[in-house]
Amino acid sequence: SKHNSRKKKKPSSLLICFDKYIPMKNLSILASLSLFALTFPFAIASDPSPVQDFCVGVNTPADGVFVNGKFCKDPTLATADDFFYTGLNERKDTNNMYGVNVTFANVDNVPGLNTLGISFARADVAVNGQVPPHYHPRASEI
Repeated sequence: SKHNSRKKKKPSSLLICFDKYIPMKNLSILASLSLFALTFPFAIASDPSPVQDFCVGVNTPADGVFVNGKFCKDPTLATADDFFYTGLNERKDTNNMYGVNVTFANVDNVPGLNTLGISFARADVAVNGQVPPHYHPRASEI
């Protein structure tokens, strides 16, 4: 009988994985696909591109199309006041438990911000005041 008692030498370009040999080329493809699978959800988690330049948000359905939680005002009826807010320059009272008062400018008081993903805030902090822990889902803070 022609039986070779010597074991076959394993090539150095192979990697042992789950008791099987995987060529390095296949391993690099597997690594690339794994990296893509891990990063793909972040790429599709962004907000879609705006469909229009602006949508002045109003609460009455007679005014237009429902977008982003508000109805869009007819663009021919939009005025400069829809994009203007005067409250951010005023100091607010900080006499409370935390010594802080925040003034917001969002779509509720600046209707022209609807669909833009923008809001503003002014924080008045007293001496020794502190901002309580909070978070901003899907947002950043400058």
